[in-house]
Amino acid sequence: MICLSQASSSARPLRPLHCDVQEPVDISSLQALRQLQRPGRPDGVARIVTSFLEETDARLDVLRRASAAGDAHTLERAAHALRGIAGTVGANEMYDLAMRLEHIGREGHTVGTEDLVTELESALARARPILNRLRDAV
Repeated sequence: MICLSQASSSARPLRPLHCDVQEPVDISSLQALRQLQRPGRPDGVARIVTSFLEETDARLDVLRRASAAGDAHTLERAAHALRGIAGTVGANEMYDLAMRLEHIGREGHTVGTEDLVTELESALARARPILNRLRDAV
């Protein structure tokens, strides 16, 4: 998350301002994980990111179909799975949207979920180039 800071006085350090803007992806955890990898070993971060990118379109398709069919149980399960992997790769925007879908499905309905699935697709479009750059930066 990128937020501006404000000095409270010239003698004190900068303090963060309240910020509602969230970056589509926070790659700091994956970068830290990459730093822990031993040289010459397969890139675990690239494997995680590749799995996320390859599986997410299918997960979104399940969400789209469950929403259209009014299948709250499938919506909840698919949203839960997507939320987990989105959290793993730091796709915060997708995580938040998937959590909303999961809660709606848990409540036993699908009203309003088609718009959230569309928002998830847009969030993936914003996250994909960031994750591709991270994956390819070996």
